[in-house]
Amino acid sequence: MKTRNKLLALIAILLLGTSVSRTVAQQDTTRFLDSVIDDWETQLEDLEVAENVSEELLERMEEMRNGTRPNLNDLSYEAAVNILQLTDYQYYQLQLYIENFGQLYSIYEIPAIDGFTQEDMRRLADKTVIAPPPKQRPTFRELVRASKNVLWLRYGQVLERQDGYDTTRANHYDGSPPHLQFRYDFSIRQNFGFRIAGEKDAGEQFFRGEQKNGFDHYSGSLYVRNIGLLKCAVLGDFRLNFGQGLVLGSSMMSGKGAGVSGTRRFSDGIRPVATTNESRFFRGGAVSIGNTTWSGSAFVGRVTEENRTAFGGAFSYRRARFTIAAQAIAYGEYGDSATTREKWRSLLHPNRLNASLSYQTLVRQTLLFGEAAVNEKGKLAALQGALVPVTPVFKVAALIRYYANGYESPMGSGFRTSSGDCGEFGAYITGHLVLSRSVEADLFCDYYHLRWLSYQTDAPVQGMDAGVSLTCRLPRKSVLYLRYQWKTKPKNESDDTYMHRLLEQSRHRLRLQWTNSPLPWLNTKTEISMVLNKGPDATKRWYKGILMYQDMALNFKKPQLSVHLRVAYFDTDRYDERLYAYENDVYYAFTIGSYYYQGMRAYLLLRYKIRNFSIWFRISRTHYLNKTDISSGLTHIDKPHKTELKVQCLYRF
Repeated sequence: MKTRNKLLALIAILLLGTSVSRTVAQQDTTRFLDSVIDDWETQLEDLEVAENVSEELLERMEEMRNGTRPNLNDLSYEAAVNILQLTDYQYYQLQLYIENFGQLYSIYEIPAIDGFTQEDMRRLADKTVIAPPPKQRPTFRELVRASKNVLWLRYGQVLERQDGYDTTRANHYDGSPPHLQFRYDFSIRQNFGFRIAGEKDAGEQFFRGEQKNGFDHYSGSLYVRNIGLLKCAVLGDFRLNFGQGLVLGSSMMSGKGAGVSGTRRFSDGIRPVATTNESRFFRGGAVSIGNTTWSGSAFVGRVTEENRTAFGGAFSYRRARFTIAAQAIAYGEYGDSATTREKWRSLLHPNRLNASLSYQTLVRQTLLFGEAAVNEKGKLAALQGALVPVTPVFKVAALIRYYANGYESPMGSGFRTSSGDCGEFGAYITGHLVLSRSVEADLFCDYYHLRWLSYQTDAPVQGMDAGVSLTCRLPRKSVLYLRYQWKTKPKNESDDTYMHRLLEQSRHRLRLQWTNSPLPWLNTKTEISMVLNKGPDATKRWYKGILMYQDMALNFKKPQLSVHLRVAYFDTDRYDERLYAYENDVYYAFTIGSYYYQGMRAYLLLRYKIRNFSIWFRISRTHYLNKTDISSGLTHIDKPHKTELKVQCLYRF
């Protein structure tokens, strides 16, 4: 029976094609996004990393996917490095050329700029525009005409009956099964905006009982940007990204395997948000002023989902090739029963502090960057990195990190392997090599030493992660991607004894992916992922996991209909061999599915657009072949399958 199920799964996979919402014009942007997604899939294999994907990552991805082509005469630093894949030296020379000779009038000026070649000109011609920079002070009529409104509503529900909705049980949910969300955005260019969002989780009450105000979570912000010296002013909810994230950084975009450009964090300062993710943001006010040479920021707010208030600021000074910055934050803590006044009064008696200095400089064509931080206990943390374009076809990035035992930053997210206050020292190196016009290679290696107890390790340990990937661009719009990753790290022995011995654990993962676009309206992707784990147990047994899936994406212009379909088969020996894969979802939802044990998973996503109105319908089902029920407690389902439904409507006006 089991053999027949595997055979049927394989036949189904071979008969289907797989979804990649890619077009040729988006290829370079998508390559960056895919590297970020691939990095997240890898990181989620560690239980130390939260399985809730950063909503900030989702916001940035949506901005890149839905944004217009960058204007070379008004090019931001982040768009130049991430979307256009320019080096810091190229961006510096481009800005210097515009400063000395005025704005660009033709793409044929690009080869005349130091650091650019004819190949760069051809590459940029397909995905950039050359136009006059926008007016710094638009008229009132122009602002009114440029206003945009976006409203979306989302409904989601697990269709199977869960035990938590059985009211005859002593312990049960008080609310209804639907998961409801909404968001409204109003913006006038990049200058003014208002956002509000709300969420009701499954099982919570709605406009009754303890939730008489409707949604259990509301989030919103009012912001003004780029008006004279005022860079940004926010009232409401916001996130902060300064330096390399040792003190203030909610960004999760960089990490192991994310490529040369993903080694470093981007200090984009204050970001207004209206989030349905209830953690890792501030609620209060923030302001940033400055010009191209200097900028200063100040903020005050409450850290959501934590009993903390915070205030602080940042200052940066920038010259053509050099930037130096300082940032600090102080925290006040309060009890669970504190009133609103007592929460804000806790700011007068801060008991935690994080401060740092960061810098970035160009030495010829090499970019050096780093940050050094300290907390209220005098514990230190430091990052030092370099991006080196060795040749036009070979780039290297290196990063050394140090965290003292006891260094902890509640709102920091610096590059590291461990979490919490565990001390760490590590060295990371990655490279990107262009082997030919159609073949590129990426490789990375990370050695680290955890100097104190950490998750599932009851003693200091040393570990290593390494990986290599090949991207081959084939004829007829096909891309073949191969990635191998190896990691080793001691871990507590997997037994029930109180005293754990540390045993070496090794993991090998191989991923083969083929994407193809045989027709203008059809995109396909086929992927096979395998993982091998050893230990940690006395038998030193190897455990395996495999995931095979195929997707198909059909995009029609008349009618404006898109269809995404996936069928997947997975077989893992344990939960520890689970595999992750990105899934297409409704607008403003980011899903990385978790596949473990034995079973099949499929989903269908439909999107229909008529004028300014769009509607999404998504249904997914996971069917386990070796289980008769799913989960436990209130979410227990007495069937071997789980079906999830999502419906979303969006209106732009």
